[in-house]
Amino acid sequence: MKTFKKLFFGCLMVLTIAACKKDDDGGDGGSATEGIVQAKIGGASWTSIKMSTSSQYVAAGKSLTLMGVDMSGKTINLIINNYDGSTGTWQIPNSAGSIGVVATYIEANLGAPKTWVAPYAGSGVIGEVKISEFSKTGNVKGTFKFKARNQSDASDFKDITEGSFNVKVNSF
Repeated sequence: MKTFKKLFFGCLMVLTIAACKKDDDGGDGGSATEGIVQAKIGGASWTSIKMSTSSQYVAAGKSLTLMGVDMSGKTINLIINNYDGSTGTWQIPNSAGSIGVVATYIEANLGAPKTWVAPYAGSGVIGEVKISEFSKTGNVKGTFKFKARNQSDASDFKDITEGSFNVKVNSF
């Protein structure tokens, strides 16, 4: 009986530790070709133009920024603060409720540009960024999804789904 209790306690400890580990599933990398950020915005397909994508990694500030812009000026930005160069999943907002990841969707126009942002007050977990590959001298690849709220109209939301990126990293 003592052996059974020890075995049971040991198994329980292993399960508890496994349940508390950081989610390091970086996903499959998505379907974006090199130099592209793509997604569905409200169900409609969106793809950046290759020469208008960028990614910056600042090692000292532990920050990773990704950006893609299409021909009409629609832009998706992803910022991961406290990024350590690893693969894994980052929730929007992170589990501590702080702004560890910020995602924006912008429709630029001369009259009245609109910006949708995630997270927003009271949002809870509304998205994630998964990084499946990262190289300071190569590319960053991964997937994302988020629900963002218009900064000028709290009743206006955009669902950004099926997002993926494969962008050259500029490291500083």
